[in-house]
Amino acid sequence: MSQVAPQIVGEKCSFCGACISVCPLKCLEIGEDYPVIISDRCTNCGLCSRACPIINMDFFKEEPPVQAYYSARTKLPEVAEKAQDGGVVTTILLALLEEGYINSAIVTSLSDSEPLKPVPILARTREDILKSSGSKYSSSPNLAILSKVTRKDAVGLVGVPCQIRAMKLIENMKLRKLVDPIKVKIGLFCMENYKYKDYIDGVLTSFLKVKPYEVTKANIKAGKLIIYLKSGEIVKTPVYALKNYVRTSCKLCPDLTAEFADISVGGIGSERGWSTVLIRTDRGKEVFDIVVKKGYLEVKPLSEKGKKLIAKLSSLKKENAKEGT
Repeated sequence: MSQVAPQIVGEKCSFCGACISVCPLKCLEIGEDYPVIISDRCTNCGLCSRACPIINMDFFKEEPPVQAYYSARTKLPEVAEKAQDGGVVTTILLALLEEGYINSAIVTSLSDSEPLKPVPILARTREDILKSSGSKYSSSPNLAILSKVTRKDAVGLVGVPCQIRAMKLIENMKLRKLVDPIKVKIGLFCMENYKYKDYIDGVLTSFLKVKPYEVTKANIKAGKLIIYLKSGEIVKTPVYALKNYVRTSCKLCPDLTAEFADISVGGIGSERGWSTVLIRTDRGKEVFDIVVKKGYLEVKPLSEKGKKLIAKLSSLKKENAKEGT
């Protein structure tokens, strides 16, 4: 009988999915809100623990420098129609797929059977990438999909900070089969997240009195969770009012902007309809330049006000993490 994997990290698990992919004996699989043990073959090799961003929080020291700050938005109508904020992540992936820079992407899509349930997929087509656009506010174990990647693949990885950190740990472990296919890491700004059941039964159904099947889109802006319904109604609530539903791992995480990505993208700091883009590595610059050269993005420098807001909220998350540990 399967059970939550307590030998890894228990309730503090961020559900990044890394432990599932690094396990050489395939002892773990995706559960409801945590990895679950599906085999008694575990030899206590320790790879799952070494890939865990919660256990190895001390591995991450100072934030790497940011090379450039931008505000950007897509020029692709089909992306603008569906995307969150400026649609930058989806646009980058589509451009790289067209250019042959990648042949697939690890992204979060939605379940066909459960409302608003995020599921990780290895997207190989334009249609799959478009379908994955937009933010999801409960956890998706994206790194569990690494085990489906082959050495012939060229993959764009999209993940929240804990997943980008876990990927950094996997790189440090020199697990070449998992590392080499990843051509670019795109990190998403993330202040906090929710377990699926807590989001559906707690945040939406109990707190907001909203039926999950009626939700068409969700967003967090200016400290408020904004829910858009099929009826056209918009329901808002301050994010701080939902603190009891926040995943434990989020209270321990000091990383707002996916500091160890090649490119970090989020809505903080830019005006409505635009995304903030932080170029963090030479690879990130190379990729961003490809997309801009194709004419797929409208780009302008991020304002000083935007930079200061990011710095302020980043510091706040780091302070909150210290209090939570």
